[in-house]
Amino acid sequence: MQPARRLTTILASDVVGYSLLVSQNEERAVRLVRQRFATVTSFVSQHDGRVFNTAGDSLLAEFQSPVEAVRCALEIQEAMRASNGMAEESDRVVLRIGVNLGDVMTSGADLLGDGVNIAARLEGLAPPGGVCVSGAVYDQIRGKLVIEAEDLGEKHVKNIPRPIRAFNLIPGRVSVTVSPARSRPKPIHATALLLAVAAVGAGLYVLRDRLPFRETSAELSPIAASTPSAAVASAPGQIPPRSNRAPRPFVPEEVPFMDDRVHDRLRSFYVPALDSKALAISINGHYAVATQRVDLEAARNEALEACNANVRRVFPSPSPQQRCFIYAVGKEVVWTTNPPPMPPQPWLPASRPPLTTKLDAGSFPVGQPALRKNLTSYASGGPSKAIALGRGGQINYAWNRSSEHAAMRAVLQVCGYISQRACIIYALNDEIVVRAPEGMRAVDILSVEDFPNLDLVDRQRIEATYSAGSDWRALAVGRSGRIGIAVRQPTEQAAVDAAIRDCGQAGGIDCAVVAVGHFIVARR
Repeated sequence: MQPARRLTTILASDVVGYSLLVSQNEERAVRLVRQRFATVTSFVSQHDGRVFNTAGDSLLAEFQSPVEAVRCALEIQEAMRASNGMAEESDRVVLRIGVNLGDVMTSGADLLGDGVNIAARLEGLAPPGGVCVSGAVYDQIRGKLVIEAEDLGEKHVKNIPRPIRAFNLIPGRVSVTVSPARSRPKPIHATALLLAVAAVGAGLYVLRDRLPFRETSAELSPIAASTPSAAVASAPGQIPPRSNRAPRPFVPEEVPFMDDRVHDRLRSFYVPALDSKALAISINGHYAVATQRVDLEAARNEALEACNANVRRVFPSPSPQQRCFIYAVGKEVVWTTNPPPMPPQPWLPASRPPLTTKLDAGSFPVGQPALRKNLTSYASGGPSKAIALGRGGQINYAWNRSSEHAAMRAVLQVCGYISQRACIIYALNDEIVVRAPEGMRAVDILSVEDFPNLDLVDRQRIEATYSAGSDWRALAVGRSGRIGIAVRQPTEQAAVDAAIRDCGQAGGIDCAVVAVGHFIVARR
């Protein structure tokens, strides 16, 4: 009987300088590699992969998704860098990783064939601490996981008869990703505006915010497969970009997605704890702390496992996006993802006229229908609650927060983290706080990033339009690229007319309104 064949994604990992480590202290080398590979295995599992072969200093894993395989590889290397940064030089372990998409043969639980061999050869092409992917993998992650890469061209590698196209991924240089199912907003050109989107053990304390973000729908959109999220909806495959910042001191108040009460708890027990500690969090408010562990790796692994156990109590079969990630190890923050984009404060105007629109599932000018229907959970929630709207139909709720400011901060952080665009506060408690267009149809949320080619003065004017305000305001754009802005108008139509007039006075040709208040609009 011939072995079965299938197309799959292979991740090959190898320890750099393993022979030297063994020659210096064999027992220590084996122990270190075993600890690090336990971490690698944990990351593989988090991304729905499986380890199918280990041999000394090498590890092989398979994934159904090339995107998840690459995400896993990048997170592994990020974790290794963080661990090495806090370890003695003799205890540092550096990995190379190769990722290939190819045909393989099955042999029990093992996999064989060129698909596996090429991944191993790509690993050899990666720099220490790096990730090298094949052209087939790169083609799959383009438009979904937009990370800068160095094209190595066609490479001839051992025992592979044909040249292999290879790309070295550049850590810390990821740009906003684009969903294949949803077109990315394009910049305004002269011709048009193109619209776009505790368990408690010895030294282990598992803590969970009793009032976390809640799933806004029983149906998760595909974004939940790419980032740790359970309270959001966005374009599939989107992840926030990594930052190139070095680890920084832990400050409880800076931990994102958490309520002020959680910040207080972290200040009281995480900060004074001994250094062998770690904090894992998720963007839906789950978190776990492990302290007084044998070493930092053990603290890291236990915090992550405990946090994910909390997630599974709410979501029995969590997707990768619902799972936790390591935020801090020891006294340092090792989470290197860029902070969520936030709108400028104040998030709400100091005074605002009462709006007559009733807050219900039909009142949302934009937003995915599956997320609107769970408004009953929000309505029944306690005070200090808020709703944020973001690009691509995101709707985020939080309730029972310690203050109105904490509720707004939380939903804006989650929304901004996923979309990598500043979001808006749509409702505070049971009051809608922004004007939605009535005469025109809302298409999406306005963002200053839609205008990359404008000069500083015009950009600042648009930022003023985007800022908090419940008056009628509008933005017009001409074919010449000129813009017109109207604010503090008594009616929607007055704002539209004033924006077109301002655009014409600025030299705009065929000026047309593209936004009313916070919303990109189209004619009904």
